[in-house]
Amino acid sequence: MFIPALLARTGLPVDVVVRPGHPLRSIRGVSRKYVADDPLWAAEIEARLLTGDYTRFFNADEPGLKALYSRSWHPDAADFLPFAPGSPVAASVFGKKAFYDWCRAEDLPIPETHACGSLADARILQQSLPGSWFLKADVGFGGLTVMRNTGETHRDASDQENGVWLVQRDEGHDVGSGIFLADRGRLLAWIGVKSLHCLNNGYGPTVLGCGTNSTELGNLCARVAFASGVTGLTGFDFVRTARQSLVLIDSHLGRKCPMQHFDRLYGVDFASALRAHLDNRGHEIPVPRDGPSFIKYPEVVQLAVQGGLGALLKKIEGPVKMPVFPSGDPLIGIRRGVHTMFSEIRVSLGRWRRKLFEPA
Repeated sequence: MFIPALLARTGLPVDVVVRPGHPLRSIRGVSRKYVADDPLWAAEIEARLLTGDYTRFFNADEPGLKALYSRSWHPDAADFLPFAPGSPVAASVFGKKAFYDWCRAEDLPIPETHACGSLADARILQQSLPGSWFLKADVGFGGLTVMRNTGETHRDASDQENGVWLVQRDEGHDVGSGIFLADRGRLLAWIGVKSLHCLNNGYGPTVLGCGTNSTELGNLCARVAFASGVTGLTGFDFVRTARQSLVLIDSHLGRKCPMQHFDRLYGVDFASALRAHLDNRGHEIPVPRDGPSFIKYPEVVQLAVQGGLGALLKKIEGPVKMPVFPSGDPLIGIRRGVHTMFSEIRVSLGRWRRKLFEPA
């Protein structure tokens, strides 16, 4: 919900194309809003781009990313996509294995990872390997299909048991995200955040984090941007290993990385960097600073419904920032929080119903 407001800071007009019911359908401060049903959403994007009215197109979410790369595009509109259709990085939109294969081909650092044809085969391999290893479904989000222990199970993974599973070396818990702005593979600005508390048993989205910036992380952002040729506000998740090196563990390429609106908290202005680039004004890539902790909204609402606020409060040290309202549009922050709360309540009620009424 923060991306349109961030882009509007450039002073350029910003249009959005959303699905019915999407939180951005009611956002203020954009020039024009178009609403299209799921099957027609990507076609509406293409129609808008072919008008010749636009300079850049930024995709926001993962469902949108999959919709974009599930269809054929007119060549003139395809030039606006985050990266080229049919490219190796485009295959990573649909699965983690393709992302890790792409990283290997581009010599980008990842943990040791093995692919198996089923969850059962992955468990057998996990048991045979020394040390600690994760199991990850090829398709999944929010950490809902990530398991560490051999006997661990997740209902969210049950319908994928016979699909591709990955066995990945556990490199520790010093995890975070590199968030960057790029245009056709050229890095324009970046920030880094360290995850201090996450949803979904520590595997999911960040709720509490802080700035963590280093030359190594900036260089990795530049390498990923160049290798992918990506355009947009995007990024990746990483882990800092016991050997103090950074390795990629998840991709946000082609869609937003959820902490991009913390840019100015760490001394970077993505909007200014984009406008300077579009105006052909030379600028140096700003060096982000380490900074205060933040609480991510509306994820904190989800955590509260799950009963995890106590554990979060124990980890807070010093002052924290919690942006709730995009610039000039306080109501959308409230709507987003209410939507998240009721969505999480429905999920929780469904889990309790299954426990009570489904046979063990």
